[in-house]
Amino acid sequence: MNWLPEHKCGLYLEHNAYKDVYETIGEYYDPEDFVSKEEWMKAIETNSVWRLQWYPDTPIGSYTVCASTLDAVEEAIRARGNA
Repeated sequence: MNWLPEHKCGLYLEHNAYKDVYETIGEYYDPEDFVSKEEWMKAIETNSVWRLQWYPDTPIGSYTVCASTLDAVEEAIRARGNA
């Protein structure tokens, strides 16, 4: 997984965490964290959300990327040049 972003602190990859707390995608996730509006809509349609969160330098301040597939998360990370 050489595409994962550099991080000096934690990195977390999760799939469908919203189901663990009996919430909807709309209740659990922030649409702004998704790689695109299309990915937000696709996640709702497919009931699938991959979320990558990492702390690049310190335990304060993180980045989050969400998409309906892990491939879409990877593509967004590579496009940002965070890997």
